[in-house]
Amino acid sequence: MNEKPLLIGRLAKLSGVRPDTIRFYERNGLLPKPSRTASGYRVYDAAALNQMRFIRKAQSLGFSLDEIKRIMSLRGPGKETCRCVVSMAEATLSETETKLKEMQRFREALARHLGRWKRNSRSRQIRRRVA
Repeated sequence: MNEKPLLIGRLAKLSGVRPDTIRFYERNGLLPKPSRTASGYRVYDAAALNQMRFIRKAQSLGFSLDEIKRIMSLRGPGKETCRCVVSMAEATLSETETKLKEMQRFREALARHLGRWKRNSRSRQIRRRVA
């Protein structure tokens, strides 16, 4: 069965990005240069859609485009990706845990300040009523 080629607009829609994003990924080596029609339109295959989905998923997990590019360069027959990907995932997880701790401290401080502001506001309102 022969699959229908995808033009950039359709690939963008299926992968949840704008066509400019696909062009950016091509320029930066995240996607290979596609073949073109006689009219110059970019033509993509299912492999490009799979790569786009991989990139989007990796981004949602916190990987940078440079890290994703590195992971993708390690993919392929005879290449050992596991060790590198595991190492990068561990680093990303560690960074995420650090950010979560910082956000938790920020949340706690904000809640304390908010409580203080509310108490101060109430006591000012009471003093105004009494005066």
